[in-house]
Amino acid sequence: MDKNITKMLVLPQDGSSFAMRSLDYIHLVFGPSHNLTPVLMHILPSMPQALVDEGLRSKEINRQLQQIEKRNEKNAGHVLQKAKEVLVQYGFDPDKIKTVYQKRKTDIARDIACWSEEQMADGLVLSSHGRSWLETFFIGEVSMKLLECCRTCPVWMIRGVIKSRHVLVAVDNSEHALRSVDYAGFMLQGTNSRITLFHGKPKLRRFLPRALFEDMPGIEEALSRKTDETIHPVMEKAKEMLVQAGVEENKITIEITSGSNNPAKDILEAVRKHDCGTIVLGRQGDSNTGGFSMGSFTRKVLEGVEDMAVWVV
Repeated sequence: MDKNITKMLVLPQDGSSFAMRSLDYIHLVFGPSHNLTPVLMHILPSMPQALVDEGLRSKEINRQLQQIEKRNEKNAGHVLQKAKEVLVQYGFDPDKIKTVYQKRKTDIARDIACWSEEQMADGLVLSSHGRSWLETFFIGEVSMKLLECCRTCPVWMIRGVIKSRHVLVAVDNSEHALRSVDYAGFMLQGTNSRITLFHGKPKLRRFLPRALFEDMPGIEEALSRKTDETIHPVMEKAKEMLVQAGVEENKITIEITSGSNNPAKDILEAVRKHDCGTIVLGRQGDSNTGGFSMGSFTRKVLEGVEDMAVWVV
């Protein structure tokens, strides 16, 4: 894979120290030497429609609204410049850092998602607990809405302070999982990140109540054997994909474990075991193996992480 391909990441900012943790994260994972274009984005807060309507009837109110709009744009400039200065202090080339702000068109999540996908961004990086609208992104309706809105652009959710470069990629035998492997290889080639390809073999009780099979001791073993037959070639293919993408082979490990009836718990235990700072999930998994899918599973992983990033691809 061409290492000179420039990767674009969109980083929404609201001026808070929490929002700036996304800047710390891209510095940790990529650093200033990586061929990266950070785009710092700010959505201008919108005025209440009732006040806008009043401005149509009152010249004085209209004048005040115009003044507020100018202040709004000036504040956006300050917010974005402050964030840019942080990246410059980290050593990023100021000419490669882009800043953009725009008025709210529909809702914040949809505006950011639409802009990111129109610009063909390689990732949308969100920090938790921002000072204003951003604070609702993590584990909330807005975050899930943004995940739903972003059909092609991967979304990176960051919670807390991340110190580890190591990455866990959740793998099953679905096309979405292999797409997440391909994406991880594209983004992480040339970095110092160690990558663990992980699969937790499902227990039968993930699908059926225990009472239906507890007197059949061989059926769990049959499921385990069949899973082994299916997943081992998939994991080898995933490893080869990473190597072809430019990831050094000695930085890749494969782990297949006996999982539980809770795939989110299996992944969270694995990332703690391997001291990973990032989880990469396919947007939708293999429902036949209790795999990784959007919705409740993604929410459970997001709810369980601390000082970690989750990439939903």
